[in-house]
Amino acid sequence: MSLPNSLLASIPVLSGNNYKRWVEDLEINLGLLDLDTALQEPKSTDLTDASMNAERVKMEKWMTANWKCILVSQKAEKGDLMNQITSTVFNGTESIREHLLKMASTGNKLRDLRMPIEEELLVHLALKSLPDVYANTKSANAAQKDNGS
Repeated sequence: MSLPNSLLASIPVLSGNNYKRWVEDLEINLGLLDLDTALQEPKSTDLTDASMNAERVKMEKWMTANWKCILVSQKAEKGDLMNQITSTVFNGTESIREHLLKMASTGNKLRDLRMPIEEELLVHLALKSLPDVYANTKSANAAQKDNGS
């Protein structure tokens, strides 16, 4: 049983301001796919040799639904992290160091989700997120890149 892409595409990317809509759309789509079992029912006890066939079928259905729910939530998390790392802008409420560490942390989270960001792209996004006051740093990085260093 595969997840139809059209249903997955209708789930909005999770962002900081659309959680309620995201959860509603996710629950509707998982219900339509008969995958909401893992969200509504606890995992049954482990199977034994004496387990009935109905218990085995129920456990298999729950395991499949759980696995597919994890895939959907990982996709949403990847989208949210990509949105964060590409749209982050230094706002001055924290130090530059904290800002850059947050960006690196987001990059590490993406790597852990098997969606690594090349170091060069991460540096580019970090420099792009800084205000014009840091133009000298941006220029120095560009010059260093041009010199092949």
